[in-house]
Amino acid sequence: MKPVNLAYIIDDDEVIIYLTNRLFSKEAFSNKVKTFTCAEAALFELQKAIQNNEEIPDVILFDINMPKMDGWMFIQEFEKLGCKIPTFVFTSSIDQNDKTKSYQYRAIKGFITKPLTKLSIEKIKRIIA
Repeated sequence: MKPVNLAYIIDDDEVIIYLTNRLFSKEAFSNKVKTFTCAEAALFELQKAIQNNEEIPDVILFDINMPKMDGWMFIQEFEKLGCKIPTFVFTSSIDQNDKTKSYQYRAIKGFITKPLTKLSIEKIKRIIA
């Protein structure tokens, strides 16, 4: 599979963002990555891109546990935009309730446990292919 053009990573942990971005690069997963430490900024950027007919991401990875706007609030607002962008919960949570809840949202295509691995990237590629 050829790389996706643009991926968003939304996580309040800058170390996780750095490591994920490095693995994306190493595995040639995406041509470009935009990173956000808060969900509000990612949502604003996405809304702006849609309104201005600019490039939108081909895939979004987002954490659930973040301050202010958590991942659940993000995905609720994201779904209101009507985008067909595949999203993936990207979390350190091992709570089965979080995994179950994630499948209640049509935009969420998978549940990825941190840290991201080569196998996780392969899973994402298969799902969005």
